Amino acid sequence: MASIFRSFATVLLSAAALAGASAFSGEFAVQPVRLDLGPSVRSGAIAVRNEGKEKLSFQIQAVAWSQDQSGKDQYQDTQDLIYFPRLLSVEPGEEGVIRIGARNTVLQVEKTYRVFIEELPGNLQQGEKGTAQVSVLMRFGAPVFMSPVKPQDSIVIGSILLSKGALTFSAHNTGNRHQVLGGIDVKGADATGSQVYATTLADRYLLAGATKSFSTNIAAEQCGRIKSIVIDVKTDKAGASRTIDVTPAMCP
Repeated sequence: MASIFRSFATVLLSAAALAGASAFSGEFAVQPVRLDLGPSVRSGAIAVRNEGKEKLSFQIQAVAWSQDQSGKDQYQDTQDLIYFPRLLSVEPGEEGVIRIGARNTVLQVEKTYRVFIEELPGNLQQGEKGTAQVSVLMRFGAPVFMSPVKPQDSIVIGSILLSKGALTFSAHNTGNRHQVLGGIDVKGADATGSQVYATTLADRYLLAGATKSFSTNIAAEQCGRIKSIVIDVKTDKAGASRTIDVTPAMCP
């Protein structure tokens, strides 16, 4: 189901004047918020609707999206996608369409991209008594996923360490396409199996081949009672679970 993204998310601040007041320069909605392309779907479109009262202009840029060794997002220029227009103007109450196509959709490992829709500065708005306002410009990156011919899904939990009550571990996507992380549950049980500690860690995307590290701190009183910890990673397509034994030397 397509959904609508309202632009109060990733923002670029444009200090247009030295005055103190601030205002959003515009409001827009994006539908859909992501594209899934592949061997059977080589192209798609993203609609940008102007929900404000002033004309809005946007710059469109497609970039390759990867994650580094620590799981942080990285972006690079790419020629893999054909997209137009590069500049888009939308009147109030109307919508513009960005069309996106792939040069190659026969892949063994998924490729991932983002299409950034960046609002451009418009006319400077005037506040009370003629003072200029600060314009807040919006920037949204729509994910584009280019699926492999034969998708494979697998998650591995590794690098588990509990020291002085600080638990760290990693989740590694050993499959060939992205995973959308759901709740990452960490539960500690005592000698009777009763739960004495529980937390859920949040995250979003784990791209193919990428690894992300996670951590949580367990209070000394709880840690001293824990005999085992279960880490359960759930995604939209896969999952993994690991259990470790806990000794007093691992706690504060």
